[in-house]
Amino acid sequence: MNKLLISVEVPSIEQSFDLFIPINKKMGTIKEYIIKSIHELSGGILNDKNYLFFDIDTGTKYGNNVYVKDSGIKNGARIIMV
Repeated sequence: MNKLLISVEVPSIEQSFDLFIPINKKMGTIKEYIIKSIHELSGGILNDKNYLFFDIDTGTKYGNNVYVKDSGIKNGARIIMV
């Protein structure tokens, strides 16, 4: 499997999104992809500022230089973007 399905919650716009992310990219790249995707999906409500990503269940903060496959993210992970 080359992709994971995750749920991203964005409290600032009170919405959540289900997205597929590739496992062979670094989290910094994935964060950019997620922010741009949510910007488009929300009709431009979300601005392009720096966001921090945390696992909702464990509180783990995801750094930019870790590959998704090494980050501990699994299918069905719930991530909060603040």
